[in-house]
Amino acid sequence: MPHDDTRARDDDDDAVGVAVVNYRMPRLRTHAEVLANAHKIRQMIEGLKLGLPGLDLVIFPAYSTHGLLHDGGEAARHLDRGIPGDESAVLARACRNAQVWGVFSLTATRPAAGPGQVPGNTLILMNTQGEIMQTHPAGHEDASPVVIGPKGMSITLAPERAFGTAELIVDCPVGTGHKHAPQALARAHHSYVAVANASGFDGVRCHFGRSTVVGFDGHTLGECGEEDYGIQFVQLSKRLIRQARGQPAETLTSASCDPRSRPAGRAPAVGPPPATV
Repeated sequence: MPHDDTRARDDDDDAVGVAVVNYRMPRLRTHAEVLANAHKIRQMIEGLKLGLPGLDLVIFPAYSTHGLLHDGGEAARHLDRGIPGDESAVLARACRNAQVWGVFSLTATRPAAGPGQVPGNTLILMNTQGEIMQTHPAGHEDASPVVIGPKGMSITLAPERAFGTAELIVDCPVGTGHKHAPQALARAHHSYVAVANASGFDGVRCHFGRSTVVGFDGHTLGECGEEDYGIQFVQLSKRLIRQARGQPAETLTSASCDPRSRPAGRAPAVGPPPATV
């Protein structure tokens, strides 16, 4: 599968261009600084699309929009307004302008929160129209954990609820995690895995970067180092993963991705042809 190919074209229907970003963890104190950071993310996405015409999906790390808000204060008082809000409107504009899907992290009171709930990290998946297609944790438990994403590839932000059904698992861990966790996740689900990690020092803790994209067989297709704003761009083939799973190569439907249906398995082994006498 092509890796970091700036000549990749957007009209290749089989190849889904995915970019993961080592976004430097911001330290923000005011709501104005949060909005300025959201616009910085928007400008980065629009620039990426210019340099990578084949980009279909861009993924940013946990807490990359609001930061960890170590200082509390004025910025934290805006978090109880929920999703969508001012920040998600800026990110939606980025998806519309660049015509890409995006995974972003917002720190806000979740849609299903009860009174007085402490705001937490919520991942959102946006389409090219800036519409929120999925959140994790989900606002409603009966919401589908799998979404038909760019070019018909099935995507989930919640692998624990979509075992073996999604073709691409997006993971934005909050802690340091483990270097081999994405590879194990890919092998367990027989899925592509894209992981976005923050980088840099936010004044309290260090973030390790190493955003990565892993193939459905567990092999690493692209990995950032620890550098700030590092990017890995990989084109993922729908045809190859569907052949490996023993599925038809045509576009999947939402029904075929329902976790209550039978999970996709590996293609059966084909033995040698019988010997002729």
